Amino acid sequence: MKRVAVIGAGAAGLAAAKNLLSAPEKFLCTVFEQTGRIGGTWVYTEKVGLDEYGIPIHTSMYKSLK
Repeated sequence: MKRVAVIGAGAAGLAAAKNLLSAPEKFLCTVFEQTGRIGGTWVYTEKVGLDEYGIPIHTSMYKSLK
């Protein structure tokens, strides 16, 4: 069994984790996400600047996006 770390729980990270978890006899998968929510850059937040740990906040979403 191989241990695999997936960095980021955005679209690509979740897809990678899904495929790794579909073969539990081959892979032990751990997903690491910088923020407290899954979705990565596609999660909307009104916060700007730095988070509580001093890490820059980045999002591809904005309030009036349709």
